[in-house]
Amino acid sequence: MIRPRWFRMTMAIAVKLGKKGQMVLPKKIRDALGLKEGDVLIITLGEQGQTLLITPQQYAALTRGMLKGTWGRNKQEIERYISRERESWKGPSA
Repeated sequence: MIRPRWFRMTMAIAVKLGKKGQMVLPKKIRDALGLKEGDVLIITLGEQGQTLLITPQQYAALTRGMLKGTWGRNKQEIERYISRERESWKGPSA
């Protein structure tokens, strides 16, 4: 299994799925993560079947910067990219 550099398992607890696919997070896990009723969690599924259960804030931190440089390295390049894209939406001139 390939793990991100920041991954270090500190706890592993088995949970059982109910009839509707529901699971209950054990209190020990909820307490460790500071979770309470109504909190939102994101479950990610990796290519090799690994799963990650994280808060939206953790997900944002994990994915921050992933697309850096995709549309340009600076404001001028990004604006040029956007301008070309907008032109392509117009289609052929009549």
